[in-house]
Amino acid sequence: MKKGLIVIAVLSVLLLSGCGCNSNSEKSLMKKYATDYYNEFMKDYAEGNDVVEIDIDMLKNANENGGKSYDLDKLKNCKSSSKVIFTLKKNSNEIDKTEFELNCN
Repeated sequence: MKKGLIVIAVLSVLLLSGCGCNSNSEKSLMKKYATDYYNEFMKDYAEGNDVVEIDIDMLKNANENGGKSYDLDKLKNCKSSSKVIFTLKKNSNEIDKTEFELNCN
């Protein structure tokens, strides 16, 4: 009986506090990095496009060759093909909508 209550209590705490295993932190970080990447490397050339995709491989390349310092260790549980998809406003280079295709454990 006591073991059952302890298990229920532990599960309740994990459920309420989160286990760190959902992708909200990955989504937030990916959006932050992708927005910065877009503004730095793509915005001036994006007008005329409807959609822009930025994946982890692009962020790695920016670290290696573009002078950026994205902390990709925080995304180590995500496959390098994980990406943010920005839909741009019509006839503009401004971001209208953000979608995610994250493959994270």
